[in-house]
Amino acid sequence: MARSEKKSDALARRDKAAPPAPVESPTAPIAAAREEAERALATERPAKATRMLTYVLEDLVPIPGTKYRVGIDPLLSLVPWAGTATGAVFGTVLVFDAIRLKAPIPVLARMLGNWVIDWAVGLVPWAGALLDAAWRSNNKNLKLLNRTIDNRQQVHQASVSYWIAVAAILTCMVLLTIAVPIALIVWLVSRG
Repeated sequence: MARSEKKSDALARRDKAAPPAPVESPTAPIAAAREEAERALATERPAKATRMLTYVLEDLVPIPGTKYRVGIDPLLSLVPWAGTATGAVFGTVLVFDAIRLKAPIPVLARMLGNWVIDWAVGLVPWAGALLDAAWRSNNKNLKLLNRTIDNRQQVHQASVSYWIAVAAILTCMVLLTIAVPIALIVWLVSRG
Protein backbone atom coordinates (compact mmCIF):
# COMPACT_ATOMS: atom_id res chain seq x y z
CA MET A 1 0.00 0.00 0.00
CA ALA A 2 1.25 3.41 -0.83
CA ARG A 3 1.71 6.02 1.80
CA SER A 4 -1.11 8.23 0.47
CA GLU A 5 -3.53 5.28 0.55
CA LYS A 6 -2.72 4.58 4.21
CA LYS A 7 -3.34 8.23 5.01
CA SER A 8 -6.69 8.30 3.19
CA ASP A 9 -7.78 5.04 4.93
CA ALA A 10 -6.90 6.49 8.32
CA LEU A 11 -8.88 9.66 7.52
CA ALA A 12 -11.87 7.61 6.39
CA ARG A 13 -11.87 5.58 9.61
CA ARG A 14 -11.60 8.77 11.69
CA ASP A 15 -14.52 10.35 9.85
CA LYS A 16 -16.67 7.26 10.44
CA ALA A 17 -15.82 7.20 14.17
CA ALA A 18 -16.45 10.92 14.75
CA PRO A 19 -19.82 11.61 16.34
CA PRO A 20 -22.15 13.92 14.49
CA ALA A 21 -22.00 17.56 15.48
CA PRO A 22 -24.64 18.41 18.10
CA VAL A 23 -27.63 20.31 16.84
CA GLU A 24 -28.04 23.55 18.77
CA SER A 25 -31.45 23.94 20.28
CA PRO A 26 -33.35 27.19 19.77
CA THR A 27 -33.10 27.97 23.50
CA ALA A 28 -29.31 27.53 23.68
CA PRO A 29 -28.53 31.26 23.18
CA ILE A 30 -31.04 32.14 25.91
CA ALA A 31 -29.50 29.60 28.29
CA ALA A 32 -26.01 30.92 27.55
CA ALA A 33 -27.13 34.50 28.17
CA ARG A 34 -28.81 33.44 31.41
CA GLU A 35 -25.64 31.68 32.62
CA GLU A 36 -23.59 34.77 31.77
CA ALA A 37 -26.01 37.03 33.65
CA GLU A 38 -25.96 34.71 36.68
CA ARG A 39 -22.15 34.76 36.67
CA ALA A 40 -22.21 38.56 36.55
CA LEU A 41 -24.68 38.72 39.44
CA ALA A 42 -22.78 36.16 41.47
CA THR A 43 -19.77 38.39 42.01
CA GLU A 44 -18.71 38.17 45.59
CA ARG A 45 -18.08 41.85 46.21
CA PRO A 46 -20.40 44.81 46.59
CA ALA A 47 -21.17 46.42 43.25
CA LYS A 48 -18.84 49.14 42.02
CA ALA A 49 -21.76 51.60 42.09
CA THR A 50 -22.36 50.77 45.76
CA ARG A 51 -18.72 51.33 46.67
CA MET A 52 -18.68 54.60 44.71
CA LEU A 53 -21.91 55.84 46.31
CA THR A 54 -20.55 55.03 49.78
CA TYR A 55 -17.39 56.96 48.93
CA VAL A 56 -19.39 59.99 47.74
CA LEU A 57 -21.73 59.89 50.76
CA GLU A 58 -19.01 59.46 53.40
CA ASP A 59 -15.45 60.15 52.13
CA LEU A 60 -15.56 62.58 49.22
CA VAL A 61 -13.56 65.52 50.60
CA PRO A 62 -10.55 65.33 52.95
CA ILE A 63 -10.47 67.78 55.83
CA PRO A 64 -7.09 69.55 55.58
CA GLY A 65 -4.63 68.77 58.36
CA THR A 66 -6.48 65.61 59.48
CA LYS A 67 -7.00 62.05 58.31
CA TYR A 68 -10.76 62.63 58.43
CA ARG A 69 -12.87 62.82 55.27
CA VAL A 70 -16.44 63.95 54.83
CA GLY A 71 -18.99 63.26 52.10
CA ILE A 72 -22.30 64.72 51.00
CA ASP A 73 -24.41 62.79 53.53
CA PRO A 74 -23.85 65.34 56.34
CA LEU A 75 -24.45 68.18 53.88
CA LEU A 76 -27.76 66.63 52.85
CA SER A 77 -28.73 66.59 56.53
CA LEU A 78 -28.53 70.38 56.57
CA VAL A 79 -31.65 70.49 54.41
CA PRO A 80 -34.51 69.80 56.85
CA TRP A 81 -36.54 66.65 56.13
CA ALA A 82 -35.85 66.36 52.40
CA GLY A 83 -32.07 66.16 52.78
CA THR A 84 -32.31 63.50 55.44
CA ALA A 85 -34.80 61.49 53.38
CA THR A 86 -32.54 61.77 50.32
CA GLY A 87 -29.53 60.55 52.30
CA ALA A 88 -31.61 57.68 53.66
CA VAL A 89 -32.71 56.65 50.18
CA PHE A 90 -29.08 56.68 49.00
CA GLY A 91 -28.19 54.57 52.04
CA THR A 92 -30.68 51.90 51.03
CA VAL A 93 -28.58 51.11 47.96
CA LEU A 94 -26.08 49.36 50.20
CA VAL A 95 -28.84 47.31 51.83
CA PHE A 96 -30.17 46.26 48.42
CA ASP A 97 -26.66 45.19 47.41
CA ALA A 98 -26.41 43.14 50.61
CA ILE A 99 -29.69 41.46 49.69
CA ARG A 100 -28.35 40.77 46.19
CA LEU A 101 -25.33 39.10 47.78
CA LYS A 102 -27.66 37.13 50.12
CA ALA A 103 -26.19 38.48 53.33
CA PRO A 104 -27.53 36.70 56.42
CA ILE A 105 -30.54 38.17 58.23
CA PRO A 106 -28.53 39.20 61.34
CA VAL A 107 -26.18 41.19 59.10
CA LEU A 108 -29.13 42.82 57.31
CA ALA A 109 -30.66 43.65 60.71
CA ARG A 110 -27.43 45.34 61.86
CA MET A 111 -27.28 47.25 58.59
CA LEU A 112 -30.88 48.35 59.14
CA GLY A 113 -29.97 49.48 62.66
CA ASN A 114 -27.05 51.55 61.35
CA TRP A 115 -29.28 53.02 58.67
CA VAL A 116 -32.06 53.91 61.17
CA ILE A 117 -29.60 55.61 63.54
CA ASP A 118 -28.10 57.60 60.65
CA TRP A 119 -31.55 58.60 59.46
CA ALA A 120 -32.85 59.53 62.94
CA VAL A 121 -29.71 61.50 63.82
CA GLY A 122 -29.98 63.37 60.53
CA LEU A 123 -33.45 64.62 61.53
CA VAL A 124 -31.99 66.77 64.33
CA PRO A 125 -31.67 70.30 62.88
CA TRP A 126 -28.05 71.47 62.41
CA ALA A 127 -26.59 69.13 65.02
CA GLY A 128 -27.78 66.24 62.86
CA ALA A 129 -25.22 67.09 60.18
CA LEU A 130 -22.36 66.83 62.71
CA LEU A 131 -23.74 63.64 64.20
CA ASP A 132 -24.27 62.26 60.68
CA ALA A 133 -20.62 62.97 59.84
CA ALA A 134 -19.54 61.17 63.01
CA TRP A 135 -21.82 58.12 62.68
CA ARG A 136 -20.95 57.29 59.02
CA SER A 137 -23.45 54.45 58.69
CA ASN A 138 -22.70 53.81 55.02
CA ASN A 139 -19.04 53.07 55.80
CA LYS A 140 -20.09 50.85 58.70
CA ASN A 141 -22.51 48.95 56.49
CA LEU A 142 -19.96 48.53 53.68
CA LYS A 143 -17.37 47.19 56.14
CA LEU A 144 -19.98 44.89 57.64
CA LEU A 145 -20.91 43.57 54.19
CA ASN A 146 -17.27 43.05 53.19
CA ARG A 147 -16.55 41.22 56.45
CA THR A 148 -19.55 38.98 55.83
CA ILE A 149 -18.44 38.22 52.29
CA ASP A 150 -14.92 37.40 53.49
CA ASN A 151 -16.43 34.84 55.87
CA ARG A 152 -18.36 32.85 53.27
CA GLN A 153 -19.68 30.44 55.90
CA GLN A 154 -22.08 33.19 57.00
CA VAL A 155 -23.58 33.53 53.55
CA HIS A 156 -26.22 30.89 52.87
CA GLN A 157 -28.69 30.05 50.16
CA ALA A 158 -31.83 32.14 50.17
CA SER A 159 -34.95 30.45 51.42
CA VAL A 160 -38.56 31.53 51.75
CA SER A 161 -37.98 32.68 55.33
CA TYR A 162 -34.98 34.71 54.16
CA TRP A 163 -37.09 36.59 51.61
CA ILE A 164 -39.87 37.15 54.16
CA ALA A 165 -37.35 38.70 56.56
CA VAL A 166 -35.91 40.80 53.73
CA ALA A 167 -39.40 42.06 52.88
CA ALA A 168 -39.97 42.97 56.54
CA ILE A 169 -36.67 44.90 56.70
CA LEU A 170 -37.42 46.78 53.48
CA THR A 171 -40.96 47.57 54.64
CA CYS A 172 -39.57 48.94 57.89
CA MET A 173 -37.12 51.14 55.94
CA VAL A 174 -39.84 52.51 53.69
CA LEU A 175 -42.24 53.17 56.57
CA LEU A 176 -39.57 55.01 58.54
CA THR A 177 -38.59 57.11 55.56
CA ILE A 178 -42.16 58.11 54.74
CA ALA A 179 -44.30 57.79 57.88
CA VAL A 180 -42.14 59.54 60.47
CA PRO A 181 -41.73 62.82 58.54
CA ILE A 182 -45.47 62.83 57.82
CA ALA A 183 -46.24 62.20 61.50
CA LEU A 184 -43.89 65.00 62.55
CA ILE A 185 -45.46 67.43 60.07
CA VAL A 186 -48.96 66.53 61.30
CA TRP A 187 -47.80 67.02 64.89
CA LEU A 188 -46.27 70.44 64.07
CA VAL A 189 -49.40 71.59 62.21
CA SER A 190 -51.69 70.48 65.03
CA ARG A 191 -49.64 72.47 67.55
CA GLY A 192 -49.70 75.62 65.48
